Amino acid sequence: MRLTTTWLRLELPRRWRSLVLLALLIALATATVLTAVAGARRGHSAVNRLYAPTLPATVTVLPNQPGFDWNKVRALPQVTALSRFAVSFGGMVEGAPGAETQFPFLDASMTRTMERPVVLAGRLYDPERADEVLVTPGFAAAFHKHPGDRLILDLASVKQASAGYDGSDGTAPAGPRVPVRIAGVARSPWITDDPGVPGGLIASPALWARYPANILGTQHTVAINALVRLRGGAAAIPAFRAGLARVTGRDDIDVWNNSVNFGDPFRRVASYESACVLAFALAALITALFLVGQAIARYVSATTADLRILQSVGLTREQGAAAAAAGPVLAALAGATVGVAAAIVASRWMPIGAASLVEPHPGINVDWLVLGTGWLLVPLVVLGAAAALAVRGLTARRSSRVARRSAAAAAASGAGLPVAVVIGSQFALEPGRGQSSVPVRPA
Repeated sequence: MRLTTTWLRLELPRRWRSLVLLALLIALATATVLTAVAGARRGHSAVNRLYAPTLPATVTVLPNQPGFDWNKVRALPQVTALSRFAVSFGGMVEGAPGAETQFPFLDASMTRTMERPVVLAGRLYDPERADEVLVTPGFAAAFHKHPGDRLILDLASVKQASAGYDGSDGTAPAGPRVPVRIAGVARSPWITDDPGVPGGLIASPALWARYPANILGTQHTVAINALVRLRGGAAAIPAFRAGLARVTGRDDIDVWNNSVNFGDPFRRVASYESACVLAFALAALITALFLVGQAIARYVSATTADLRILQSVGLTREQGAAAAAAGPVLAALAGATVGVAAAIVASRWMPIGAASLVEPHPGINVDWLVLGTGWLLVPLVVLGAAAALAVRGLTARRSSRVARRSAAAAAASGAGLPVAVVIGSQFALEPGRGQSSVPVRPA
């Protein structure tokens, strides 16, 4: 240990630049690989982590019948929560072109006992206040809005609502202009952003209680459907279907399994994206092994050339290996630490793709399983590689004969390429000879 410390004191002033560059190379490789692996794990689990705390609706029930009696459905033993929504125009947000407005939800159970969203900023709306709304993260980002900001929601006129107005033909809504305030930014399995859409808005049921004719029209010909949360989850769907048919006298009512229709597509896409990110991580790891391995090999080769002289005065192979590996290990510790810190900062932009639309806790995330493992393995791998190279260098005798030239370097010279290309090829691919020879296999 004392010899290793003494050697480091002599080595650091001479080769600190090489060690700093090695540490930076290790930091870049570590940050790239760990960011990708942690991001892949986060994206793969995003859907399940969103579903776990938010009391998602189990089914969507679509009788598509005006005046449908939902009290009979509420009374079914499988039902724990039910929230009706009108299949009607939900308003247009001034200054937010393309933003979605959810179908108007008519019950306070939405966001409370069902589809209780993860609140990313602010708070949930008060279901008794007509002037409060929730927006999705995509809406907040696209239009630079925050909790407390004011919006104007344009509703359909009673005449338009009675005629089934939906706004898709480009006709402007002619109803009241309702000032609302953003209570919070939230996300749930139902309240999500869609790819290519600049976010959405969900209004308090009190708003629709204040303006019923602007969503249902005067003849109340608008269909009312519902989200339903079942006791027992998806396993209770068959019993619920049978009970629904019994109490309504209809066996043609569509009952969508929300997990299959909405959750599973996101899971499949997120899993595919995670596999792609893991493949990138593997490619980055292989590249790092060659690049970092070459740098370590050249550093250790230069160090063992000096240490070989001390073998004549009693330096053992084990002492020489420890001394040669000390510098790269210090660089690895520093590089791994910087790389882990960089991966933590980079987690702010993870996960990517579809998983980012359902991530319940966007922002910085510390996956200690990945980061801690990486922080421990990087110095250990560098230690093993440097020690093995040092032992080999201190044991093997260098050949004094002329080293075989590289075919690539010879071809570059024969082709008349610029001097910089020829010399660079020789440095990279020809080991040299004698005590100045270096390994070139990684290159």
